[in-house]
Amino acid sequence: MYNRPPTISRATLGHPTLLDERRLSALRAMALMDTPTEDMFDNLTHLATRLLGAPVSLISLVDGNRQWFKSIVGLPDPWASRRQTPLSHSFCQYVVTSQKPLIITDARKVDFLKDNLAIPDLNVIGYLGMPLTTTDGHTLGSLCVIDSQPRDWTQDEVEIVHDLAATTMSLIEMRSQILSQTIANESKLRTP
Repeated sequence: MYNRPPTISRATLGHPTLLDERRLSALRAMALMDTPTEDMFDNLTHLATRLLGAPVSLISLVDGNRQWFKSIVGLPDPWASRRQTPLSHSFCQYVVTSQKPLIITDARKVDFLKDNLAIPDLNVIGYLGMPLTTTDGHTLGSLCVIDSQPRDWTQDEVEIVHDLAATTMSLIEMRSQILSQTIANESKLRTP
């Protein structure tokens, strides 16, 4: 059902997709970056780790120079307390630039990933990431599941993460609509 994305080079850092102003504007419009954790998103990452038996799951949002985690399960400190990494430690950026799932059995054996600092610093070996794409077609980040050892992801696991990513994106857009409506209502109340 899901194919691996085309070969991606390390040149993805600074990739035009990451810096695309329309995508970054869509990301800002969602008003998620640098916000507190929220149970509705944490429930999804907890569910992902339980269903797949993987130690780490993230909802990662990628801007032009970092990935920021709306939700984290299993990521060690200092990364968990910072809730972000630079793109030098990001696999999720490749999900954003390709706008496709990224399914990695062993990152140490993948040319475009083998030098990524997420491998030694975060122990990212097996990776399964699904794009978080708006209805307007802007990929904001990914919902991913990570293993610290090589992992052959099954088709069922890929479909589970796909479904959880779709649910995540629905919650993101619903949250954005509620926030916009709340702001509009407050504005009306202030207008005499």
